[in-house]
Parts: sequence; C-alpha cells; structure tokens
Amino acid sequence: MRSRDPARRSSHYGCHWCHSRAPRSLCLQRRAGGFVARRQRGAIALLAAVWVSLAVIALGAVDIGHFYYARRDLQRTADLAAAAGVQLIGSAGGCAAAASSAQLNATANGLPGDGAVQTTCGRWDPSANAGQSYFAASGTPLNALQVVVSRPVPFLFLIGQTRELSASAVAQATNIRSFSLSTSVATLSGGLLNGLLNGLLGSNVNLDVASYQGLATAQVKLSDLAAALGVASMSQLLQAQVTVAQLATAMATALSQGNVASASVISGLNTIASASTGSNKISLGDTAGTSGLLAVGLANPEAAATASINALDALMIAAEIAHGNAAVNLGTALNLSPLANVTAEARILRPPVIAVGEAGTYPDGSYRTSAHSASVQLYLNVQLVNVNVGLGSGFPSLVNVSLLNLPIYLEVADGTAGLQATQCSTQKSTSYSWISVTPDLVSLCAGSDASSNFTNTTTATSCTKPASLTSVSVPLLSLGVINVTLGTSSPSNGWNLGMKAAPSVLRFNNVTGDSDDYQSTNTNALGSATSGLLSQLAGSLGSSMHATALGVDITVLAAPLLSALAGLLAPVLNSLDLLLVPLLQLLGVQLGVSTVHDLGLACGQAQLVY
Repeated sequence: MRSRDPARRSSHYGCHWCHSRAPRSLCLQRRAGGFVARRQRGAIALLAAVWVSLAVIALGAVDIGHFYYARRDLQRTADLAAAAGVQLIGSAGGCAAAASSAQLNATANGLPGDGAVQTTCGRWDPSANAGQSYFAASGTPLNALQVVVSRPVPFLFLIGQTRELSASAVAQATNIRSFSLSTSVATLSGGLLNGLLNGLLGSNVNLDVASYQGLATAQVKLSDLAAALGVASMSQLLQAQVTVAQLATAMATALSQGNVASASVISGLNTIASASTGSNKISLGDTAGTSGLLAVGLANPEAAATASINALDALMIAAEIAHGNAAVNLGTALNLSPLANVTAEARILRPPVIAVGEAGTYPDGSYRTSAHSASVQLYLNVQLVNVNVGLGSGFPSLVNVSLLNLPIYLEVADGTAGLQATQCSTQKSTSYSWISVTPDLVSLCAGSDASSNFTNTTTATSCTKPASLTSVSVPLLSLGVINVTLGTSSPSNGWNLGMKAAPSVLRFNNVTGDSDDYQSTNTNALGSATSGLLSQLAGSLGSSMHATALGVDITVLAAPLLSALAGLLAPVLNSLDLLLVPLLQLLGVQLGVSTVHDLGLACGQAQLVY
C-alpha cells in the first residue's frame, strides 16, 4: 500500500533509489544533509529558550532592584519619622505627641497615601531589656519610639501585582537633668565655729555670726573657682592641690567677680586666708586613695562646670582634710573604758553632691538619678571583749570568741533627693523638672556594713548586712559554733532606724538665674528627735537579735542569752547618748536644711539606636 504522504513517499523512493541505483557515497551525503537540518532546528530552539530565560532573569533583577530601592526609601522614612517623633516623648503630650509627630514627618518625607505608619512608645535600656534592639514597649520613663512604615509596591513587569514592603526604626531621646544637693545647719554659733576653725587651722579667727551666716549662703560656681585658681578645665580643677588659704582666696576672688556676695563674705574669706598659715595641701577632687574636697561622680567631669558649692561647707571640709582629722575628735570624748572600747569617726558639713541623669525609677522603686548628703556623719564601733584561745605564740587560734561587737552609723540633718520627672517644650520657661526631696531628721543603722555609709552619695542611709554581736568560732575547721546577730534574718538585713520628714516635691524650670534655681526644704526641730536616740536602739535590741548554733536557729532557746546581751549593751548606749546629744546641739544641728541647686535640663537629642 502506497503512502499518501508525499514527504514520506519521496523519502521512500529516495532511499530505494539510493540503495538500488545511486553510488553509496552519494546516498550517504543525502542522508547526512537531513541530519544537519534537524540539528540546526534544535539549536535554534535551545538558543531561544536560553534567551527567554535570560530575559526573565533580567526582568526579575530589575524588579529586585526596584524593591530594594523602594525599601531603602521606606527605611529612610522610618528613620526620619522615629527621630522626629521621639523628641516629643518627654514633652507634656507624651506618647500621643510623639506618634503624631512621626506620622506627620513620614507624610512630609514622601510616604504615599497607601502607606501606613505604626508607632510604639517604650523604653530603650541595654541594662534591662534583652534582645538585639534593647527595646521594650514598657518601662518608665519612656525614652524611645519604634516606627514601622509599610506600603504596597507594584511589580514593574507583572501588571496588577504588588508586594508589601516595610521598614522599622527605633530612636531614643533622654532628658538629662543636673542638680546638686547640700545639707547644712540652720543655726550657727559664731563662737563654736571660730573654735573649730582655729583648732583645725592653728589660727586665731574671730568672725561674728553674721559673717558665718553669709558664708553659709554664698554659692561658688566651679567654673569661677577654676578661673580663680588658674586652671582651664574641670578635670584640671579636680586634680589640683591647694592650701586652705589658697582656697579661701580663690573663693573670695570668684565671689567678687560677679558681685554675687556681700562685702562681709569677701572680708571673712580674706580674714580666714590671712589667718591660715598651714602648708598642707588638699586635693580638690576625690582620688582612689585620697578624700578630696569635691565628690563629683560624673563620667564627664566637664559637666560639673556650672555646679556650685557652698563657701562655708568647702572651708570646713578643706580644714578637716588639711588637719588630717575630723573636726571633732570623738576618740577621747567617747572613751568608755573599762566598759567598752569605742572606735569613732566623724564628718561635719559634707560638701554638695552632684547628680546627673534621667528621671524615673528602677523596678525596685529607687530613683535612677539621686543624691544623698548629711550635715553630720558619725561612725561608732563598740567592742566589749574579744578572746582568742590557742596554744601560744606562733600557733594558730583554736577558738575565737567575740563577746560584743556593734558597728553603728548615725547621720543627723541628712537629706535625699531623687529626679522624679522631666518635661520638655519649645520654651525653657515651660520645660520643667520635678525633684523629690526628703530632709530626714536623723538616721541610724547597725550592721556589718555600717561604715560603708560614709561614702554613700546616692541613697538614704541603710545597713543591709546584720551585725555580728557575739560569735564563737573554730578557725581551723572554718566552723561557726555560735553566732548572735542584730537585724533581720529573713530577709537578711541590718537594723535600721529613721526619723523622716514627709517628702517634698520641688519644681524647677529650665531658665537659669531666676528665683527657682535654689530651693530648700526644712525639717522640724531636732531636739526631741536626737534625745535618747541610742537608748531607743537599746530598747529594741531584744526583739531584733537572732541566734544560731552550728547553722541552726536557736533564737527561742537562747532568749536568756539575748536578754543578757541587751542588758549588757544598754548602759553603753545610754552613755553614748549623754555625750552625742549635747555634741549635736553644740554644732547647731537643730534644724535640717536640704537645698537643691538646679544645674540645668538638657532636653532629649534624638539618636537612632536600631
């Protein structure tokens, strides 16, 4: 049967003719030509597929680049919106004002109508918030704003198709307030202060009460003091060493420059400078091993240039440091032998404490930025009997017995200030800070960490570790046989007694040189508060002592022992009261005054943090 297909028929006849009539070489040539034609058609198809694939890849690359640039533009919008909005988070409008500002900024920077802006107010805090961004939508005070900007972006070559793109940014801004806290006595005895200065300086100063009152109110700016001493920066000022005479002369020069002090104050400073002939120099700033005049706890000391110190405070502290001892030597006055051995240290008229930081509290309720000071600080360590039982000289002790060891720390006319809140606006007169001030009447604590309160410049007086009153131990076995402590056992804490006034909240604007730069809070008279102070401690000893034997609580079983210890300690504390109360009254500590000096508010400067 013949094929109906001409091509097949031709091929059939061609092959038949090739096989039957044509030479073999000619037949092979015709067959090879057909193969070549078929290969060319396959190569063209392959090339076409390759070119189509390349075109698709190129178009996809164009779209990827398009989306990349669109997202980069969104990121720019998010960055600018977060930076603009966070500047208002510390204002009166708070989070709402910050969110509104971010939205307006995003629109102004070209975000189209189909775009969306999401804002979240929170706190950026590397010390508290885990995660790469350190941002949490909680915490106080609010100091950060997270902005997420999104919009649908169309494909270039897929008509009608879009892809949702987004970008996020976190900006942080903190309002920084600087202030100083100083505590001073409200009444001044000219004769007493003359005696103190003469004893410390080896001089013969005889100023009247009015002169001392003027010195007690005179404030010397640190930058002016640096200029008077011929140093160019705060760092150099804190490293400088001067005599008391040089300090008094420099303060007189600084106060006379701007006519900020009366003639009697300038005259009084010059009189003290002339009378002080000592050559001992004091460091103006604290160092690792030396107490200086100024305790400036700032990472950047230059920020203290606008801070001020009280002229009388500075003179008293400088005189104490130069003399090498406290203003009042309590070692002799409190000699209670053979009853007890008393170690005593005292500091009178502490210099101002400067605090710089942000407002608000930590989770435990303590202020993020705070300052603490006191007019009088006393540390007493009362010891009755310590016995070491051993084999003799050169051999380790077999048993150590401490019959009574009581470390006590006392502050009079102390004060604590904390930065409660700040509020910024476009006007300095309507930018405010609120500082809570608690002018304590008197604070007392007993504990093994009592002496550490001498260097405390931020929080209220407290002993956090129980005092070990009586102990019997075996050193060779590292074994505590009996231990009697004063304080609380659960939780472990020292013994604390405070007579506090109600806190006051002071408001400061951001205008320097006006009437609210210095504000003070006064307590009630301290005569009754200090009377019998240590006797109150003696009266509560029985209920505040705990006893353990080999680590086991035996407080109930050891009640007779604890009662005997309390009875043994009561006359010692009563004797201390008879000496301390008149001393405090002679110093004029009848009314505590806590003065806060506003050093300025730096409203939040925004910065991107994530």
